[in-house]
Amino acid sequence: MRLYRITPEPYLQVFNGLGASYRDGARWNRPGLPVLYFALSPATALLEMGNYIPSPRLVPPSYRLGIYELADMAPVESLPAEQLPEQWSAYPYPAATQALGSAWLQAGRAVALLVPSAAVPAGLEPIAVVNPLHPACAELRLLDATAELYNRRAFSGIG
Repeated sequence: MRLYRITPEPYLQVFNGLGASYRDGARWNRPGLPVLYFALSPATALLEMGNYIPSPRLVPPSYRLGIYELADMAPVESLPAEQLPEQWSAYPYPAATQALGSAWLQAGRAVALLVPSAAVPAGLEPIAVVNPLHPACAELRLLDATAELYNRRAFSGIG
């Protein structure tokens, strides 16, 4: 399975899940639970980053798009749309999504949980919530990274 995330270069190969989502909590985890968030496409990774950086011109120069590989035989689960809590994509994120994701992380059945991206309209693209404590996470590998996040023509009208 190919995965993507945008992160400062020094963290491209840090898979302990002890970053901001661990400290503050996020849509699919409560604070204090190690977690990694990945997209299943570079475009979704860029849209997800847009939730935290108000302009593409403000992306820190240390940020890289990491391209990762997770073994095809690694256990992965999906959260079906009918199991999503009402307002799952709202901001601020509801406690219900944190409870679902936290319970999944604590159960430890799979290395990744595919959930809809709140950055894509109607959740039409998935992201992967990755459990760094699952043994299969040791098989996660960085394949490549690029500093070029956007084509120079993109957002050319933004000052």
